[in-house]
Amino acid sequence: MADPIKVKLLDAQKNPILPETSADQVKTADGSNVETKLKTLESAVSGKVPCHIVEDIPARDGLESPKQGDLCWVKDASADESVNSGAAQYIYDGSAWVKIAEAESLDLVVNWADIQGKEAVEAAMGKAHEHANADILNGISASGDTMTVNGKTYYSGRMVAIIENGGEIPADMNPNGIVFEKAAV
Repeated sequence: MADPIKVKLLDAQKNPILPETSADQVKTADGSNVETKLKTLESAVSGKVPCHIVEDIPARDGLESPKQGDLCWVKDASADESVNSGAAQYIYDGSAWVKIAEAESLDLVVNWADIQGKEAVEAAMGKAHEHANADILNGISASGDTMTVNGKTYYSGRMVAIIENGGEIPADMNPNGIVFEKAAV
């Protein structure tokens, strides 16, 4: 058998012709077709991590054959002793449902006075303005479009601009910037 020849399909003006092919016509190396492969893939991926939505804890516990990794959103999880009221989300670990979130904590408000172990944070906050390079930092100031570092002034704004012949210099141009004006022809 002769080696296959690669060709392009062209019309009379040399525009490519792209024939349509359906997934069942494209064969794969194992003899099946792309349509079969796609259906197998869809079946394999579909429903891998379902999230069941149920009314309450008894309905969650009544789910048939949960699999490890399944999720469940319980609208009224108050039968769970760790949930005061409202909804909660659970994941099945292979032997039991484990709470991973609850709606009640979505509106969580924390008061600084109630935080435990905050001493290290408070100590760090007390040192917020202690720096080994304090002299350098104290020599920096800013006003409007300028910044001064140890007496030397730096300007913000555009450093380079290209304008048309007779055009306006941009308003945000740095006083030390360079403007290239296109010459008249």
